[in-house]
Amino acid sequence: MIKKALFLSIATLGMFSCSNDDDTVTTNEPSIAGKWQAAKYMAYSGKDGSTIPGSSSDANPCDKKGSLDISSTGKWHEIIYSENTEGQCTLDSDNISDYTYDSVSKKVQVKYLNGTTRVYPVKKLTDTELEFAEDSYDINSDGINDVYTLVLKRL
Repeated sequence: MIKKALFLSIATLGMFSCSNDDDTVTTNEPSIAGKWQAAKYMAYSGKDGSTIPGSSSDANPCDKKGSLDISSTGKWHEIIYSENTEGQCTLDSDNISDYTYDSVSKKVQVKYLNGTTRVYPVKKLTDTELEFAEDSYDINSDGINDVYTLVLKRL
């Protein structure tokens, strides 16, 4: 009887003791899906990744009037406003395209209605901010292509 009680006590203790699985930290990556608004443009050196002085700026009022709505069902809804000659923001385009997001490679692929496909490398994705590369060209004239990004804030 004592042996049986001792065995049950040890077995119970073993079931509730710590395991290596308890040390595993799982982090959920923020979702790219949501409504986003342009906040600023950044330029990074292709040589060392540093920001290029004088090449970054806040989004203008017309950019901020637009939005990017990325659905969880694969739709990319882009509303873009541009400034006209009178200085007013006018609707430039309102397009819905298909997209895919690869969270491993951190790339968004958008298939636009005109048949073109663009791949946007995601530089940063948090609950409140999305930054992706729009273009790659030599901004600072050092002979190395630099990266120009769009930073969006979640609405």
